[in-house]
Amino acid sequence: MRKSLLAAAGLAALLSGIASGQTPTPKDTEFTATAEVTTSQGTRSMPVTIVVARPLSREEARPLREVLASGGQQALLASIRGANRGRLNLGNLEVPLDLIVTEPISGGVRYVVVTTRGLKIEEVNDSAPSLDYPFAVAIFEMPDFGSGQGQLYRRASLAVQENGRILLEHYDEEPGRLKDIRRR
Repeated sequence: MRKSLLAAAGLAALLSGIASGQTPTPKDTEFTATAEVTTSQGTRSMPVTIVVARPLSREEARPLREVLASGGQQALLASIRGANRGRLNLGNLEVPLDLIVTEPISGGVRYVVVTTRGLKIEEVNDSAPSLDYPFAVAIFEMPDFGSGQGQLYRRASLAVQENGRILLEHYDEEPGRLKDIRRR
């Protein structure tokens, strides 16, 4: 019940921020890239498509800080799961995106793209500590012109700063690289 109330309070705060006329976030956009991910069998390269729908600004993401403080990673997972903010295709795998936060940077936009579904590049058994890292996250910077680059984290936990900026801690594995990110 408490998690439901927290999720409802977070949603109400997000909707009130949108209604108050705060800075709009970028329009829905589709990106293509190449991901390089290191596995136990070597480095694998595969195509990536990221469809960004209904992204949040940092200001709109601030209420998630309270969700994390009250219930930790699992409460955040429950509150954002099913938000339908886009999709990520990694090779033949397609996963829904549950949180997308954007922020303007000098000459472009920084994207933090989160899914509540882990990205398993190879079949491995998760050990107990990995349960504290329930998210897969892509972070990338897109310049106004040209191509961008970023990182892909298969297992991560999230933190939200007071200003709404999303930070992550990743599980004990090398992050993948997102190369040659382009708007479609």
